[in-house]
Amino acid sequence: MRKSVIPCFVFLCVFVVNCVPCIKEIPELHAMMSKEFPGSKLLFIDPVEDDSKREIAEFAKKLKIPEAFFYRDSFGSVSKKFFKGQFAFPTIVGVSKKRLIFRHSGIDEDIKEDIREKLMDES
Repeated sequence: MRKSVIPCFVFLCVFVVNCVPCIKEIPELHAMMSKEFPGSKLLFIDPVEDDSKREIAEFAKKLKIPEAFFYRDSFGSVSKKFFKGQFAFPTIVGVSKKRLIFRHSGIDEDIKEDIREKLMDES
């Protein structure tokens, strides 16, 4: 009997603590991923040197998302690898099998549907 393998996706979302769209969209993304893709990894990355760990912790608390989902990329190493060129906040990427599946700036219903479709194609 063969077990079906559920793919694990990795979602990275770049944000900054003073970003108004991030305050609205990060909880939406977290809720969608937690409900629809619970086995996947989700990480919110702050690449801004001026944003302190304390500010990020307060941001997480304000959004009612566990602080463990947030990462301060103080050296910019993650941001440089996945977010080359210009990008808006928040920018979301999905990765599977070491391959970029999607990249979006912001999140709305059309983007959520695109993410679902691309993840289903990967399953």
